[in-house]
Amino acid sequence: MSICNNLFVKQSKKIYGPSDFIQIDNDDTQLYLEDNKFQNFSQKFLNEIVKEMCDLYNEEKLKGKYSSSILDTIDQFLMEKRQNPYHIVKFCLNNKDNHTVQLILASCYYYGKWVEMDKPMAFFYYQKSSKMGNDRATYMVGYCYEHGIGVEKNEYNAFIYYQISANMVTLAVQITLDIVI
Repeated sequence: MSICNNLFVKQSKKIYGPSDFIQIDNDDTQLYLEDNKFQNFSQKFLNEIVKEMCDLYNEEKLKGKYSSSILDTIDQFLMEKRQNPYHIVKFCLNNKDNHTVQLILASCYYYGKWVEMDKPMAFFYYQKSSKMGNDRATYMVGYCYEHGIGVEKNEYNAFIYYQISANMVTLAVQITLDIVI
């Protein structure tokens, strides 16, 4: 039996708040290895899973898929890797430096995937990802402002974020064209 088998989890549960993480850790096989000699392996393993998950998100985004569809694809990926999405979400909540992770968290809260649906939390994570330079998150901040999702409706702020998002995409296209040409 390989070391990786210690990482498999038994059952999924919905997360309704931070206190539920403690309950999940007490009830299920923990994703983190308890034996200290394997702790570095565990961190490395989780970082690799999250990196692959972010790469998958970006690949699916380039295909023009919507976030809800991308989350379903990530769900399949995590099942293939035999990982419990709730533990991955918990691990991602501690990852404050990756704009794609923040965007995935925002989408989880927006759609209620693996966590309780929470539009203000979705807006919070869209904003975090936007501040890190993610064009899709910047668009979603504008969308939330336009429709009053998780934040007070504000058409002026919506316009500003839509404009910033468009400029980000335009710049990315220009850079790509410069590389190709």
